[in-house]
Amino acid sequence: MRTDRDTSAPVGDALPPSSPGVVGSSYVESHWRLTSVTEGSATTAIRASVDAWLELAADGTVLAFDGVNAINGTFKATRAGFDVYGGMTTLAGYSGNDPGVLAAESGMGLLMLGPTPAWTVSPDASGALPTVSGAPPIDPEASPVHVTVLASTSELLTLQTGGAQLDFIRTGPAEKVNATPIPDESSAPGS
Repeated sequence: MRTDRDTSAPVGDALPPSSPGVVGSSYVESHWRLTSVTEGSATTAIRASVDAWLELAADGTVLAFDGVNAINGTFKATRAGFDVYGGMTTLAGYSGNDPGVLAAESGMGLLMLGPTPAWTVSPDASGALPTVSGAPPIDPEASPVHVTVLASTSELLTLQTGGAQLDFIRTGPAEKVNATPIPDESSAPGS
């Protein structure tokens, strides 16, 4: 009987059949600061001053901040990680060119909302006010974003979604996800 069989994981883009951090879900109820985003073959370090972070609460609420906008939603555990169902987002614009901010916006957007079409900003009919087209509506009934937990320890979290890998470090317990969430349109004043 041969015992020298190769039992190593497959090479390439294949995801692991299960994730090491899923069973204990040690990433829930923690504040995770984004440290890097890898899209394709490019990895961008995210400085602490960008302040991009993620929090997942035990009640299934998730809140993220990409350095510019906050995005909330819900999540459900899966065999390989969790699925994110996007909720509301703030819509602050960023006109800068800081690679860390741009990478954080892209990575956190993929994590919370999935791939989105390009947005187009153009003048309105009078030529004065810009209008945005191609912006995806936030639809809680939309298909979830599938997130694979590649690694999870008490201090590090590595997620993969939408062709991007996001690396986080734990900076403490969750604080913001358990606070008042971003209001939805139905609770906005004057509605």
